[in-house]
Amino acid sequence: MSGAASTPDAFAVFDLAPAYDLDLAALEARFFAMSRELHPDRFVTAPAAQRVAALSRARAMNDAYQVLRKPVARAEHLLRLRGVTIGGNERIDPAFLQDILELREELAEARVAGRTAEVGRLAAAMRGRRKAAVESLGALFAALPPAASAPGQAEAETLGHIKQQLIALRYLDRYLEECEAALDPDSES
Repeated sequence: MSGAASTPDAFAVFDLAPAYDLDLAALEARFFAMSRELHPDRFVTAPAAQRVAALSRARAMNDAYQVLRKPVARAEHLLRLRGVTIGGNERIDPAFLQDILELREELAEARVAGRTAEVGRLAAAMRGRRKAAVESLGALFAALPPAASAPGQAEAETLGHIKQQLIALRYLDRYLEECEAALDPDSES
């Protein structure tokens, strides 16, 4: 569980405490205020080093904003800050994996048969499932003790549940991408 030290803290960029539940309107207001402060027009006559520093801060701010405004990216970032990363070959619940494989087969059959209405129905069902998975992240993060406290078994288990939910979301997103490709008349079949 390494990597937390090398991960820039997107929350610190906006002087926010790390938390899953954020006031997105306040984040956006802070982003626009900082954007005005770091706008390149304000540094036209500044020395080159100051212009480069402002550009670097603006880039970090934009990157941090992109992470914090999206619930899944924010959740993954919070895990990284606690030293938990998601790799390419993570273990996944076999029952979940079987369910996804069956859904993908159903989608492939509908796609090959040209049943776009069925593909649309499958996509809508998966969007609902994804929405519920994202909504469950809030409760999982709420169950965590503050990051400053000593980690315990309950925290490790909750972090594991969050990680599994985020991995599952990657599968759901890939499925939805397949649905979108099937529904896009300009995509190659």
